[in-house]
Formats: sequence, structure tokens, C-alpha cells
Amino acid sequence: MHNIGEKIVYSGAGVMSVVDIREEAIAGEKRKYYVLRADGAPSSSLTFVPVDNEKLTSQMRRLLSREEIEAIIDEARSRPDEEWIPDNRQRSERFKHIIESGDRAGMISMIGAIYKNGEAREAEGKKNFLADENAMKRAERLLYSEFSAVLGIPEGEVVEYIKSRMTK
Repeated sequence: MHNIGEKIVYSGAGVMSVVDIREEAIAGEKRKYYVLRADGAPSSSLTFVPVDNEKLTSQMRRLLSREEIEAIIDEARSRPDEEWIPDNRQRSERFKHIIESGDRAGMISMIGAIYKNGEAREAEGKKNFLADENAMKRAERLLYSEFSAVLGIPEGEVVEYIKSRMTK
């Protein structure tokens, strides 16, 4: 159960605040909803998540603590980048699973693998695959918004924070 005023990470949306918990009649059906708003979004931009929908509420995760973020970065440092899967469909499924499961260390490894593959493709005069770029952007948005909110640093500084911690 989440509480009003709580900051959470919601699926692909990133950091959001629970601004209300209330009954609403949506599509003619009255249900109780968590009312979420993305940080910095206008007050009219709301997301409604049915309290009784286990699939959707399972995508609402509490923010990590500073210590948990540091432990995740340390874990990512000690594990190799995500192994590159040559098959585009299988790779997309793997990346989707990492993101949807909320595996933050996996996202860091995945971002590293996509970045390195992109550099190798660029050296061959090719571009990275669009699906890989989109997966990387989605993972970055999720990670950076959460890390920024918890660490109290701008999102633009999160990459440097991760890099500096990984080289310790």
C-alpha cells in the first residue's frame, strides 16, 4: 500500500508522486485509484492506477535509498556488461525484461553494452539499431530520474556520478 505524498518509480514513467488515493468512475466503473503525477509535470497531467490491479500496482516501486543506489552501482561494477545477443528480437525481449523487472544493476550493464556496441558499429560506419537506442533511453530515463531524486543531483550529473563510483 502506498501513501499520499510518497514518491515512487512507476513502470516506464520514472519518478512520480502519489498525489491522491480516491474512488473514480472511469468507463462507467467505480474503483479506487492511486493518482500519480510525474515530478515537474502540470497538475492536470495525472496517471490513474487501480488499487486492486495487481499487475499495475506491482509496477509501482518505492525509491531506493542512497545506500541501495551505491550498492547497485557497486554490483554493476563487479558484473560484466550485458552479453550482446546477436538476434534482434531476442535482444529486444531481454532488454524489455531487464527494464520491466526494475533490475537497476541490469539496466546499468545493459546501457554499457548498448553504448559499446554503438561505438563498434560507428567505427564500421553504421548506426546503432533504433530498438537498442530506445531501450537505452528508456533505461536511462528510469535510472537517472530515480538516482537524481534520491541523490539530490541534477539528472545530467547522474552519468558522471555512476562513472566515478564505478572507477573506485
